[in-house]
Amino acid sequence: MKKAFIKTGIGFIIVFSSFVAYSQDAKPIISSARFMAGITGGISVPSGNFTSTDYGNDKAGFAGSGYNLGMTGTWFIERNFGITALLSYHQYSYHGINSMAAGFQDAFDVDSASASQKGTNHSINILVGPYYSIPLSSKFSVDLRLLGGITNNTLAGYDVVLTDAGITHPPLTQNTAMANSFAMQGGVALRYNVGQHWALMLNGDYFYSKPDFTIVNVDRNANAGREITSYNQPIAGVNTNLTLVYLLKH
Repeated sequence: MKKAFIKTGIGFIIVFSSFVAYSQDAKPIISSARFMAGITGGISVPSGNFTSTDYGNDKAGFAGSGYNLGMTGTWFIERNFGITALLSYHQYSYHGINSMAAGFQDAFDVDSASASQKGTNHSINILVGPYYSIPLSSKFSVDLRLLGGITNNTLAGYDVVLTDAGITHPPLTQNTAMANSFAMQGGVALRYNVGQHWALMLNGDYFYSKPDFTIVNVDRNANAGREITSYNQPIAGVNTNLTLVYLLKH
């Protein structure tokens, strides 16, 4: 995953540089916006071990697709180059809960088991980085950004209730966990100027972080069943967003 992250970053830099070189050669229209502020929202689709529902794999995160919401602001320093900031919230679904219950039932050899989600998989991100806008006409532009910053992540836990011979045992619990880490996000957007001060953007971004969670388990006296005390896997994937933008002109 580290190699994929590095390759993605290098690829983005190459594309970014190519666009800049092309725009300089083609002498594009200079952006008339001095500042942009936007409200953004869309679908977040994670990938990798974070989405695995394999009960026997300690790297499995049992996460699924979710959504993200955020606020963004971009200050153009000169011409089409600027600095942008993004404050966003991501939430991912929890899936594979039936697989979790079946795994515990088999591990403890009991008549039945039920599992329920405890908390949610989510993150709060504060990211800053360079922004470059390539005007294609008076209405359309292609915008690129590469952001880095800090993310506060929460990993969902679970309660598992075992029943055997008519006796229901207290829940086996994995508590929710929280961790901070570095995060990055980079992507491209197609921007359409609706009027003098408003625009719509269709964004596609790759996001990445790798928090190191410390996990607390409750009522785990028996040495059986799935039990992890830490989780250190990439939380990465793709966002597809629609952004409403307000343009402050020169």
